[in-house]
Amino acid sequence: MEQEQVDTEDKALEYVARMADGSMRDALSLLDQCIAFYLGQKLTYDHVLEVLGAVDTEVFSKLLRKVLQGDVTGAIRTLEDLIIGGRELGQFVGDFTWYMRNLLLVKTSENPEDAIDVSSENLKLLKEESEMTDVDTLMRYIRIFSELSNQIRFATQKRVLVEIALIKLCRPAMETNLDSVL
Repeated sequence: MEQEQVDTEDKALEYVARMADGSMRDALSLLDQCIAFYLGQKLTYDHVLEVLGAVDTEVFSKLLRKVLQGDVTGAIRTLEDLIIGGRELGQFVGDFTWYMRNLLLVKTSENPEDAIDVSSENLKLLKEESEMTDVDTLMRYIRIFSELSNQIRFATQKRVLVEIALIKLCRPAMETNLDSVL
């Protein structure tokens, strides 16, 4: 970035790298997109989130807490805020799945700081949240959102699918009932 004379936050570059999922070409494409949108400005983590339609981890934390409380209305309102904010639902599903994966690693790893790449601030939050739930619940959440990730790609009613998945997270007893309807 020095050679290109682009001022960036490390956290922004790390997020772009994670979104590229190992593809250098994708990483360069995403980075070009972000730089073009904020030409002449410092490329911050918030800027990258905005350009890529991603969601900050604070939103995931808020959503997870609503789910753990069984607060369907609160979870749906959080989703509504994301939609109004212009966030892409497919991206949200992938990112929330990744967030829950990080929670699972924090819960099950001896040294979670070696297992996941997050800031110390986010690691502290993940440790706190990992104490609020158990491994089986996290595995269930990840399974539901992984299935959703496969369904949402070609769906015309993405929002409805995400809402149903959130209801499944909040109300485990409804999971089998909703599956039989779909």
